[in-house]
Amino acid sequence: MKLLNFDKVICLSPHPDDVEYSMLGTILKYTDTQFNLIQLAQGGECDNTTSISRLQEVKNVWKKSECKNINIITTPYKFIKELQEEYWINFIEKYLNNIDAIFLPNETDSHFEHRFISGFGPALIRNKNISLIQYYTPSTQDEWNPNLYVDVEKFYSKKLQCLNEFKSQTHRYYFRDDVLRSFHSDFQCAKKGIHFIEKYKILNLFN
Repeated sequence: MKLLNFDKVICLSPHPDDVEYSMLGTILKYTDTQFNLIQLAQGGECDNTTSISRLQEVKNVWKKSECKNINIITTPYKFIKELQEEYWINFIEKYLNNIDAIFLPNETDSHFEHRFISGFGPALIRNKNISLIQYYTPSTQDEWNPNLYVDVEKFYSKKLQCLNEFKSQTHRYYFRDDVLRSFHSDFQCAKKGIHFIEKYKILNLFN
């Protein structure tokens, strides 16, 4: 099954864990769509307890997921601030051949680097018929309104098992069970019998 009939998409992840937290259930579900994850920054050096780098944690998550439709593209940059916008755009454009859609954070995110990456969207598709879709993050503010809900109930338990590989992050509030459950919940969807979802906002759709 394909997501919105897409063959191949790009997912922009500002930090290790952004795409996994926001999209892993969707990627597990739509096995006939190829998801190319561009991990833009590597994050800090490593987890003080395990000495595992955050980039290695990303790889551990996807190994545990057993996904066959994910390709991880890494950069040599530790932090987003190492490149200005024009250089990030030029870097990402190299991977846009035969791409149907770009998934990226949203402009109402309270994390400034998420908003920075969100702003790349219009430039990346300025002369290409590529769909542009935003994903929901834990730091997304309430004024953001999704228009696409993906039912990930069958994949929720597997997703939580995979997210446990982020050993350096599991002490943070957004990895608490109650926060994770709230993140994947929506009242209107629950009324329809859909209890665990991932949220998106379609900005442009070419299909």
